[in-house]
Amino acid sequence: MPADTTTAPLGLRERKRLETRTAISRAAADLFLKDGFHNVSVGEVAKAADVSKVTVFNYFPTKEDLALAPLAEHTGDEVRAVRERPAGTTPLDALRDAFLRDLTARAPQAGMYEAAAPLVRMILTTPALNARLLAIEADRELALADALAEEAGGLGAVDARVFAAAALGIRRTLVTENFQRLIQGESPASLLPEARARAVRAFGLLESGFGGYAIR
Repeated sequence: MPADTTTAPLGLRERKRLETRTAISRAAADLFLKDGFHNVSVGEVAKAADVSKVTVFNYFPTKEDLALAPLAEHTGDEVRAVRERPAGTTPLDALRDAFLRDLTARAPQAGMYEAAAPLVRMILTTPALNARLLAIEADRELALADALAEEAGGLGAVDARVFAAAALGIRRTLVTENFQRLIQGESPASLLPEARARAVRAFGLLESGFGGYAIR
């Protein structure tokens, strides 16, 4: 069932941890974009962020995780959308509406943030980062499938995996297309109408495919 949740304010320790994580992530992104992913060491990232190398690894287990940090921040978005959806809203509607809101907000997780386009281009052209991204996406798919199996009546475990793979595949395709268009020089403002139309059409295809299920 949809959850009614509130977010408690972060304590001082949690805020400090978030600030440190953000500082490391930003330093890494700046260095990777400036010098190239393979030409930057974790030690150089630590120095730029004014922390120890050990501290970097406490927050990011691998160098690839450093580069993917801005994307990994949103790995729980779909699960939250499903679990916290308003009463009477289907999981699919919740996923679609969340993506449309991200588009309108020109959010990085919708592929609509110009400043993130160079980082995404680096990720897409670096095999090691692509491989790590696939592992992150696999975990994301499992988490969404678990949420769907619990929340969606009439949807078994295997079908939940299929649904999750399809929903996340749609989102990945749309986000990649949006970033590619930004990389080619389009602006978020000019891209938004077509991006919204593509999203509505794509999620509509998924809805028609699962229309026989009581996915509530």
